Amino acid sequence: MHPYIHVMGMDVPMFGLMMLLGIGAAILVVLLQCRISRVRSLDPVLCGCFSIAGIMIGAYLLRPVTRLPELIRDWDRFDSFFDVFNFLFGEMVFYGGLIGGALFAFLYCRRYKISFIKITDLYAAAIPAGHVFGRIGCYLGGCCYGMEVSPNNFLSVIYPERTDGLETVAAPAGVPLLPIPLIEAAGNLLIAGIVVLFTRLTRDKPVPGRGIALYGLLYSTQRFILEYFRGDKIRGVYNGLSTSQYISIGLFVLSAAVILLPFLRKKGGARP
Repeated sequence: MHPYIHVMGMDVPMFGLMMLLGIGAAILVVLLQCRISRVRSLDPVLCGCFSIAGIMIGAYLLRPVTRLPELIRDWDRFDSFFDVFNFLFGEMVFYGGLIGGALFAFLYCRRYKISFIKITDLYAAAIPAGHVFGRIGCYLGGCCYGMEVSPNNFLSVIYPERTDGLETVAAPAGVPLLPIPLIEAAGNLLIAGIVVLFTRLTRDKPVPGRGIALYGLLYSTQRFILEYFRGDKIRGVYNGLSTSQYISIGLFVLSAAVILLPFLRKKGGARP
């Protein structure tokens, strides 16, 4: 765990640095997808820049939304407004950023009369490519850690003691844990590669929505499974499933519907 690097006497948070690298990687992949799909890159890049605001807002707002029931139930244990604020905020959630970014992208496309579904297809590989760096940042920062495993597990990692005041939310020190952030980063890299290959294979006969739906199917499946191996307990668990697992189910169903709907329409419109 290396939450900070020291540059010219300043402590630079690695998570923030990885986020910037992730944004850069996402833009490069968008440019690659535009070249493969033979479309102009100006609108996709501008839409992505506009969506960054939605990503940041959504990533910070999902946690307080999911924590409201606990806040209401345990209201007596909070002594001040600052206790409530610290309980609700302070953590970025990927799915919140995905929802916020999609909403801002939709608003951009509607404002400038651009096909939203075609724009999202161009970002289908960029999202997991950028997310790779985000998960590396999680690993370096000690958040989103995995469950405790045997010290003999060849995948296990042991985090050192933290002294920056974030000990309560970071991975426990001296305990062998699964490196779930790195495992998810590897999975995201694979998903990005699959989507790029899919775009290349279908560029002569593209079907709008298939690219982003493919990403949705792959990532929601990966995330649903990996949630069972997470060790942090601050994500909210209801009826045995985490908040992210419920969102994964919704994303999977929506993505499957996008892929299947054209076939169902053709079947329904066919004449005997």
